[in-house]
Amino acid sequence: MPNSKPQVLLVATEVSPLAKVGGLADVVGALAKECHNSGKVKVSVALPRYNEVDKFLASEQIKVKRREEFPVTIGTQSMVGAIEHVVYHDIDIYLVDQPHYFKRNGIYFDETYKIDYADNLERMAFFTRFVFEALKVLDLKVDIIHAHDWQCGLFPFYLKSIYKMDGFFKNTKSVFTIHNLSYQGIFSVEQYGILGVDWKYFTINGLEFYGHINLLKAGINFADMITVVSETYAKEIQSPEFGNGLEGIIREKAAAGQIVGIMNGVDYEEWDPEKDIYLPVHYNAKTLDQKKAFKIAYLKEKGIADPDPSKPLLGMVSRLVDQKGLDILLEIIPRLMEQGVYLTILGQGKEEYEVKLRDFARHYAPSFILSIAFDIAESHKIMAASDMLLVPSRFEPAGLTQLYAMAYGTIPVVRRTGGLADSVKHGVTGFVFEPYTPEALLSMVSQAIITYKQNPAQWEKLMKNAMKEDFSWKQSAQKYIEIYKRLLQER
Repeated sequence: MPNSKPQVLLVATEVSPLAKVGGLADVVGALAKECHNSGKVKVSVALPRYNEVDKFLASEQIKVKRREEFPVTIGTQSMVGAIEHVVYHDIDIYLVDQPHYFKRNGIYFDETYKIDYADNLERMAFFTRFVFEALKVLDLKVDIIHAHDWQCGLFPFYLKSIYKMDGFFKNTKSVFTIHNLSYQGIFSVEQYGILGVDWKYFTINGLEFYGHINLLKAGINFADMITVVSETYAKEIQSPEFGNGLEGIIREKAAAGQIVGIMNGVDYEEWDPEKDIYLPVHYNAKTLDQKKAFKIAYLKEKGIADPDPSKPLLGMVSRLVDQKGLDILLEIIPRLMEQGVYLTILGQGKEEYEVKLRDFARHYAPSFILSIAFDIAESHKIMAASDMLLVPSRFEPAGLTQLYAMAYGTIPVVRRTGGLADSVKHGVTGFVFEPYTPEALLSMVSQAIITYKQNPAQWEKLMKNAMKEDFSWKQSAQKYIEIYKRLLQER
C-alpha cells in the first residue's frame, strides 16, 4: 500500500483555467497540474459547471466524454443533476451540471446586485452530495478527497457522517485546505434541514458556531488533515487576532499534528515575462530595458502623452476589501502622489473604497490610473509595467501577487504578515513594513521611491534578486503528495 499511487480528487468551486474569481482557482489549477506532472499521484478535479465553464469548453473545443444524470435529495426535495467527464491536459475533470444552482450571473454572488445568493448553503450541499453519489455512479474510487475552503467544507463532514457506513468510501480519507479563515460560510440554523444530517452534529465539536452553521468549521472538525496556505499564517490563525473565533479548535488540531502550512506556488507557465501571452513586449533579467520600454508604452496607452521615466510606476492588483489594506493606503495617496509617482490600481470590491479611489483618480489624472474591474489581461500588464507592487495587507494567508511581481522584476512593498512574511526579504527582494498604520506604509513606500530615484544600481540588483526567486509549485506540490501518502499509510 505505501508504494501505490494515491488516487486524489480535488474538489473546489473554482479551478483555473475553467472558472476563476480569485487566487483559489489559481492554486487548485496549479496543484492539479503539478501533481499530475509529478507522476506520483493520479489526480482528478471536480467543480460545478458554470456559464464560465461552458465558454471555456467551447473555446478549447473540449467535448464531454461521458454524462450521467441522476437525482439527489437536498432537504425534503429531490434535485436532478448530471455529472460530466471531460479531459483537459490529460487531467480528468468532473463537472456537476445543475442549471438551477450553477448557471447564474456570478459564482458566489449576483454580479449585478453584488449580493450573496440566498441559497448558497443549498448550492454547496447539492454540489457535495452530488459528487459523492457521482463517484459511485462512475465507480470511481478515490483514496483522498482534497477539499478547498468553506464552500467545500461539507466534503470531510459528509465523509464522516452520511457516508461513514458506506462501504464504497471505507478507504477514503480527506484533506481540507484553508485559503482564508475570514470567509467561513456561516448560515442560519433555520437552514439545517438542507444538510440532511442528524442534529447530533450541531455541537461545538461539529458544525455549530455561536448558534449558526459554519461550513469552514465543518471542514476543520472532520478532515483527516488540514493544510493552510503558508507557514506563518498557520501560526497566526492560532491567535485571537487572526483566528476569527476558530483559534481554539485550530490550536487543538495543531497540537494533534493535523495542521501544516504549505506555501502556495506560482504557475510560471502563466506568469513568465519572457512568454506572457498578454504582453506585447517580453523580457528577462538580462533584458530589463524591455521592461522599461513596456512601462512607457503602458503609460502612453493610459493617456500620459510624455511619460517621465524617472518617475516610478506603483501598481496594485487586488480585491478592494478591508483585508487588503485599502484603509491605510487611501490615507496616504495624496502624500504619495506629491512624491512624483505614477499609480495604477486594478480591482473591485467594497463600494466605499471604489468611490474614494474614483475620486482620487479624477483628482490626480492622468498620473493615477484606475480600473474598477476583474481583468486578467490588465493584471499581467500592470505586473510587467510597474516598478513596484503595493501589498499593504492587514492579513494575508499566502498572497500570490507578490510572487508574480518578483517574477516580473517588480519590487513588492508588503506588510510582514502571513505568506508575505514568508516570501519577501526586506532589502533583498522587496520592502517590508510591520505596524498596520498609514505612517508605516508611507515610510516604507517612500524608502522604495528614494531607492528607485537615487540608486538605480541598487534597484536593478533588487530586480534581479527578485527574478531569481523560485516559488514554483514543484516543492509545494511535493509536500501535498507527502500528506496524501501518509494518509494512505495510516489507513
